[in-house]
Amino acid sequence: MSDSIRILSIDGGGIRGIIPAIVIQALLGDERKAQDAFHIIAGTSTGGIIACGLAKPNPMGIQDIIDLYVDHGSEIFKKGPIDLLHYIHGPRYAATALENYLAEKFGQTYLSEVKDVELLVPSYAIGLPENKPPASMFFRSWQSKGLLLGEGARHDEYDFELAAIARATSAAPTYFPPATIMNRAKQPFTMIDGGVFANNPTMCAIVEAYHLYHSRNFMVVSLGTGSEPIRIDAAAACNWGDISWAMPMMSIFQDGNSQSVAFEIDELLGDNHWRLDISLTTATPEGESVDPSMDDASPANVRALRDKARQLIDAERGRIEALAKVLAEPKASVQPRGSLPKKGFLAM
Repeated sequence: MSDSIRILSIDGGGIRGIIPAIVIQALLGDERKAQDAFHIIAGTSTGGIIACGLAKPNPMGIQDIIDLYVDHGSEIFKKGPIDLLHYIHGPRYAATALENYLAEKFGQTYLSEVKDVELLVPSYAIGLPENKPPASMFFRSWQSKGLLLGEGARHDEYDFELAAIARATSAAPTYFPPATIMNRAKQPFTMIDGGVFANNPTMCAIVEAYHLYHSRNFMVVSLGTGSEPIRIDAAAACNWGDISWAMPMMSIFQDGNSQSVAFEIDELLGDNHWRLDISLTTATPEGESVDPSMDDASPANVRALRDKARQLIDAERGRIEALAKVLAEPKASVQPRGSLPKKGFLAM
């Protein structure tokens, strides 16, 4: 695996991001940088926040990332008085606490300043410059530096502050308002959570890696945020309307994408796909039940999620130790080529 293109991919899942954060700590320890272990770091939603923290020029310590969930989760998902009007008007939460945290941790660091690793973060644009139609969108560190640009495009059009990227990819509909952000060229974008189409960004990352490095030799570390397929009363759902479907649909999009992509990558890469995830349906070894909601940041649930992460590490200890040894070896020295290969991904 010494010549493999190494990819770290982190799913979305709100407060459940504490699980992959703790797994990363088990894989890399507190001192080793993710830039030294991987060629590409990809993340969606809460995974996108973690990815930005790991990839920034002076990377966040993994314990600082864990502390985001432990110490600040209840501020970000601050419960107010019960207000049923949010089902019709307005999101559940203001984005102020999240934006303040991102500004504090990322400052005015731009995507183009990422070094020693490439960063990929999906989001979905509902408002684009020149009144273009909505579209899926990827924040790519290499494009912010001028590689693989569209015809007539400028690199400053692809360059955004990391704080804005993290806010955009985590703007989950019904939970937070859309993110209004601006690139370095001063063009405005209105964005929502990348989890609406790529909650597990692994396939996206593999395709991008193929374009960047012209290689089919990939090693992927894919981290979930806990699997809990939403349970729906099938009989009741036959009579649901827009409001009743609104909240379940977000979970369906995310869980369905994560599961299907994990299966596809497993078929594609086999032993080179290291998927680490855990079911949230059973109690922790301490007897705690986990609320799989993306926004339950109560002390009891955060503690249960931390214990779930430790349960995952214990259950996968052999694989994690083997993977940690691989990641401790220097990654292959390769440079992005900046041009598209002539043959398709599956062409031999």
